[in-house]
Amino acid sequence: MANRSKSIQDIYTRKVGGETFQYDLTYMPGATVEWNARVYQNGDLKGTPSGSVSHNVMTGKALAQFLISYVEGVIERGIGIDE
Repeated sequence: MANRSKSIQDIYTRKVGGETFQYDLTYMPGATVEWNARVYQNGDLKGTPSGSVSHNVMTGKALAQFLISYVEGVIERGIGIDE
């Protein structure tokens, strides 16, 4: 059975500053995971971080939690996110 694209929508509040952002994370599970996120604040697009995970061995909830943590870390640090 072929892998299908997965998506997660969530809200993240920065620990420093308290700003709230919404994000849509899309990824394709597999040995190489390509992912991208669209980050919004009050409906305005603030950034589109993306990347890949090579030699991936994670599946299911572990993979989802890894990617969520990564995206939320990007938001927290403001990497590629407009202020």
